[in-house]
Amino acid sequence: MITLLNLLSGSVAVIYAVQGAYFAVWMLCILAAVFDFFDGFAARSLGAYSEIGKELDSLCDCVSFGLAPSVALMTFYRSAGEYASILSYIPLAVVACSALRLAKFNLDTRQAKSFLGLPTPACGLLAVSLTACSPAFLSTVWFIPVISAVLAFLLVSEIPMFSMKSFSPKHRWFIFGSIAICCLIPIFYGTSVWWMKLPTVMAGIFTYYIILNLIPVKNEK
Repeated sequence: MITLLNLLSGSVAVIYAVQGAYFAVWMLCILAAVFDFFDGFAARSLGAYSEIGKELDSLCDCVSFGLAPSVALMTFYRSAGEYASILSYIPLAVVACSALRLAKFNLDTRQAKSFLGLPTPACGLLAVSLTACSPAFLSTVWFIPVISAVLAFLLVSEIPMFSMKSFSPKHRWFIFGSIAICCLIPIFYGTSVWWMKLPTVMAGIFTYYIILNLIPVKNEK
């Protein structure tokens, strides 16, 4: 039931993405992420693991963190200007690569304690955070096609990325950097409404997560 609430949140997010309500999409994807966390927590607490639950979780994640962000990016791009129509379909590579990543993740025993490639929830939340905070560069002709292609590549890449399941030196840098982002962005961000700053903070944190994983850190095990 918790997993299906993830799916329903993502499905409603797709509807709002088509309508161009990007802040609502961001909130619904956050809600989907909460359900995505708690379904695993409930499974561990109740000892209720099952193959159908594992597969269902991936299907729901593909909608909430693959399809909804892809539609949000595509709709934002089309509404920002009269750009070449073929470029507006590039964000759909995110949902395609999300599906491929989720299918591989279920079979890949190497990702028990860390990730190979960008996790699908992180990719999806970064994408919807960008559309919700709507920075000026998002409306340029090349940014959304390029960032979509980069995210799609990171999803299916073999780049090692840490998870919170096991501690590594990068965790310390990530925690300190995230705290700095949470403190600095609200100071310099223009709007006086605090909750409107949250998508910018989240976009900063997930961008920092990607950059940190691309930088070698000494003494990492």
